Amino acid sequence: MSYSQPHPYTPEQTLRVELINQELSTTGMTAEELNCGFALQSVKEVLANKCTINPEKIIAEMWQKLFGSAAITEIEKRNGFNKSYNKADRELAGRICLRLQSPEIREQNITSASIAVSMGKSPASISQLINGKYNAKPTKHLHDIWALICPAEVDQGKPSNERKKIEIVYGDVRFIPTSTSKLIAMACDQARARKRFSVFAGQAGLGKTKGIAEYCRHNKEAILIAGSEQTSSTQVLEQLTTALGLSRCPSAYKNMQKIISALRDTDRLIILDEADKCKPNSLDPLRTISDQAIVGVTLVGNIQLVDKLQTQERYELIASRVCFWPKPIGQITVEDIRTLFLELTEGTVKLAQNDAKWWQWLHKRVEGNARELVENLLPHLLNHTNKNPDTAVDKLLVNGIFSSVLNKPAV
Repeated sequence: MSYSQPHPYTPEQTLRVELINQELSTTGMTAEELNCGFALQSVKEVLANKCTINPEKIIAEMWQKLFGSAAITEIEKRNGFNKSYNKADRELAGRICLRLQSPEIREQNITSASIAVSMGKSPASISQLINGKYNAKPTKHLHDIWALICPAEVDQGKPSNERKKIEIVYGDVRFIPTSTSKLIAMACDQARARKRFSVFAGQAGLGKTKGIAEYCRHNKEAILIAGSEQTSSTQVLEQLTTALGLSRCPSAYKNMQKIISALRDTDRLIILDEADKCKPNSLDPLRTISDQAIVGVTLVGNIQLVDKLQTQERYELIASRVCFWPKPIGQITVEDIRTLFLELTEGTVKLAQNDAKWWQWLHKRVEGNARELVENLLPHLLNHTNKNPDTAVDKLLVNGIFSSVLNKPAV
């Protein structure tokens, strides 16, 4: 037989090659990754049905690597996906099947049945999910399965000495300007310039306190009062007295008069953080001080602050003095998420995708919340990438962290 012509494949060899090619297409694996020790050109020829010698040995090795001891009929059953599976679902299902065949998983006795027990589902449902036969939308369940069979990726690997190691420690995260901090600065400047009240309200976790601290760092005339559930009018006067270096009197009235005298004809600004948490009478002395000393006051708090000021009669005199009151913010912007991510990781994280769709997805994944990104996701993500520097961060990895570490469903 002439070796210039392709070797005739048996029907079984032809079918195996077809299934191998489908698996490569589904998982994204390349011929280079599947060479099994053979010459790359030989592997490509086998996959193209153009091998000039008997391809059995190469086909058998590739089959073993991809499917283990699974029979052709078993793989054929898996072939083809329900219309409820999108491209990402099909790719993930393929990766799950491949992962279940790996020696590491087999040694741990992890099977479809054990996964079913962990997820509280029937073995039949798990089989349908990973074989592409699930009738409903499978995305969340597939990510949950992946988290179970590959949760250790968050901590696997050895640290690399060839790249800068970035860590995020709670309470020690450097300030990054965002739309929140810029709007807070505007609210403070408006109150100081017009010597009236301004209000900034936003959902928890948007970086309000961080923005206030940065404003005070650059504006020494600002006096910050840290509010809490225990803050009353007495605590407000005490904090102002201390900040102004005044001696404290037993009489609240005398303390307030001293504060008014110290602030009159100055360019000072009073900022009350967590104003929504404070006791109802905490704002009363601020109104009097603002009126008599003619200084600005900025109230910062959660969205409930707006409800209090607009609906409760006791706050009516405060609301009528507000000169700047932007609409409450529920989320930071997509650009804020991008800026925080890139600045805090300092370019050390390799991204599988770096376009508008990726940042929009990440914004949705962290619910437009700076705290969810900075304090919840990034520390685990950086831990992973510090130890696995060549791993590209993608939706699968991020969803895996949320699922296996933060106990939140895939998006």
